[in-house]
Amino acid sequence: MICSLKLRLYLAGLVFCVSSRASAAPASVNLPSGAVLLASGQAIEGTPNVYKFKLANGMKVLILPDSRNPLATLRVKLDAGSNREKLGTTGLAHFFEHMMFRKTQVSPEGHYDRILAGVGGRGNAATSTDYVVYEASFPGPALDKMLELESQRFKFLDLQDPFYTTEKGAVISERRLRYENDPLQRGMEIIRRAAYKATPYEWLTIGTKRDVEQMSIEEARSFYRDFYTPDNAQLFLGGPFNVETALKKINDAFSDWNGKVKNQPQRFADKANGEIAGKKFVCSENVFEEQHSIVFPSKDNSFRSALLTQLLLQILNDSPDGTMQRRMTKQKLATAFTVYKTSWQKSSQPYVAWFKLNRQQSFAAASDYFYQELRTALSRPITPELKKILLKQQEVEEAEVAQKMTSLVEFYEWNEFFYGDFKISAQTKKIIESLNSKDFQAWGRDAFAQNKAFQMGVTAPGKATPCAEFEKTAALK
Repeated sequence: MICSLKLRLYLAGLVFCVSSRASAAPASVNLPSGAVLLASGQAIEGTPNVYKFKLANGMKVLILPDSRNPLATLRVKLDAGSNREKLGTTGLAHFFEHMMFRKTQVSPEGHYDRILAGVGGRGNAATSTDYVVYEASFPGPALDKMLELESQRFKFLDLQDPFYTTEKGAVISERRLRYENDPLQRGMEIIRRAAYKATPYEWLTIGTKRDVEQMSIEEARSFYRDFYTPDNAQLFLGGPFNVETALKKINDAFSDWNGKVKNQPQRFADKANGEIAGKKFVCSENVFEEQHSIVFPSKDNSFRSALLTQLLLQILNDSPDGTMQRRMTKQKLATAFTVYKTSWQKSSQPYVAWFKLNRQQSFAAASDYFYQELRTALSRPITPELKKILLKQQEVEEAEVAQKMTSLVEFYEWNEFFYGDFKISAQTKKIIESLNSKDFQAWGRDAFAQNKAFQMGVTAPGKATPCAEFEKTAALK
């Protein structure tokens, strides 16, 4: 498929119709004081319109009125990922993924979980380099309770002991289990620190071992104050709601959330090309499966570039002998393979060719095969027949997204957060139809230029410097 949900590149745009009992679009919306309607519309025809507002306190609100089932979903996304951190205080972004479920200044410990369970809902959270998102799904009639519940923790989180120390301990345990006790993750942390040194992407989202263990409650309070602000947040609501009524309820719950996001320098992963081009950031651990990446730096963070990357993968996969991964597996070159464009908001977004190998396989052979197939793919003409295949694949992908309201909300959330336009994926059909061989080849040659790429990887013992020794080299000092 053109778009991979696993890679979370929700790209859409082909017009098609789905059966929908979506809420009727309001002729006009009576706005709360200070609120403005920024945009409305859709990226997939046949699905409900989305309405984008901005409240007086700067919080953005996107509402998807969808009455196809009684389920509702509420997601609050903040530009408060680990790229907001600095060395010495890493791990704070992920820490709040834990802490936000504890007590607030206006509700007791366990209140969030009890109310959520009481209405038949479920909740979760996730942190990345770029964001933290809190989500809950629940029956539509519970909206009032859920808005009250959510707003309390964003306005009044109680950063006090013993809860702070308890959650800090949970993060330390998680780090030990998932990273320090996993040779592949251990190695990748060291490699990432070398490849992205002096950028906000050199540390893992969970934070460095030293920073997590020494994290202070004062640092946590500062992070919450600096980045958990309404002008740094986007609220996404989908479900069986009247837009005007839902907006008023959201405004009533969040309008007294105050604060301004802390300004920070640009959060780029860029390094001078001379520093990294042709470099190998590879070390060995006691792993059964190796992971390697060829990274192609890029400052093009447009929707078009992300879409073309998915088109390239589709072309690589379009062979009588099977997909690229299947061909590499048959030839015993790799056990897994994909190409993707990194999604880093407000940053460079490198292209990546990713490989998984067993101990008997050679990265040199796998990468040689990739470059060979890449040249073939880029020399292939973009014919009407190929465009037809790409558009059909797109139609299938959209149908999968559109049939479920929760997926549709995440789809719009992704477009809005990373591209600032929830409707941007409606450009997909136009981009594919206007594509020609010359432009595609020029893009591919520039995007995947071998002379500017570098390698990252963790390999088996004996194939590279042990990671423990690599960590002591000058590259990490």
